Amino acid sequence: MRPRRGVLAVLTCLGAGTLLPVPAVADGDVVVTPGDADGLYGAPSVDLGAVAGGTPSSPGQSGSAPSGRAEAGAGVAGPPLGLSWSAPGSGVPEWFTVAPEFRFPDFSDPAVAPSPDVLAGQAAGQLRLPLPTPRHSPDLRLPDGRAATVVGEHTWFWTEPGAWRPVSRRTQAGPVWVEVTATPRTLSLDPGTGQPASSCTGPGTPYNRSFGLHAASPDCDVVFAHSSAGRPGEQVPARWAITWQVSWRGFDGTAPVGGTLAPMTSRAEAELAVAEAQALTTD
Repeated sequence: MRPRRGVLAVLTCLGAGTLLPVPAVADGDVVVTPGDADGLYGAPSVDLGAVAGGTPSSPGQSGSAPSGRAEAGAGVAGPPLGLSWSAPGSGVPEWFTVAPEFRFPDFSDPAVAPSPDVLAGQAAGQLRLPLPTPRHSPDLRLPDGRAATVVGEHTWFWTEPGAWRPVSRRTQAGPVWVEVTATPRTLSLDPGTGQPASSCTGPGTPYNRSFGLHAASPDCDVVFAHSSAGRPGEQVPARWAITWQVSWRGFDGTAPVGGTLAPMTSRAEAELAVAEAQALTTD
């Protein structure tokens, strides 16, 4: 009887008990694969799918069969250089997996220290400048207790001399450092009546009677041209202000550096009644 189409005969030598070299033949979609001399394939088998090259084998097992796989290093040729073994049961042919991950070294430069100019700006923002302490003469009291000065009279104004001193702030980043210094230069008084502010160099001169009545201040003086009558609270918001000159010095990592920054101002306000002379009382 002729064998049915699609069925293959495999001849064996019964006497020797060994596999005869049978050439691979194809009939339809069925493939017969013989064993090879290196043992990378199993005994001749019938397989309806592709045989994965290089898979380890065991006697009587198909090279592409999922069972009976030897582990790497068990006398079986290992994976090619740069490849790795796949996990058993992953469905991926062994050593046909993703190459080991490679990470490039980090060649980025370390953080660059800020420039001295930037540090100077930061230090200037951290300065604590003393506020002026509003002082004036005449320093009178109205019957209701409000502080007052007099229309048309020389009004001396000053601030506490103890606050008239330089203020510094130092900051550093790596080898770069700066020290910012604010130095008080001028004192000014905005009368709050709409007339121009008056300014002078230094903290002003405190009044005492040795200067005499109606005398002008030797440095910081203002004359109020109008009373505060009719204004909210019958007062004006007089504003004392100190203007500070700001400079800095430092080191940029290689050489000394320095410069100047924009002037700074500290302010304080005082409500002040500007009264006519006949409204004053003397105690």
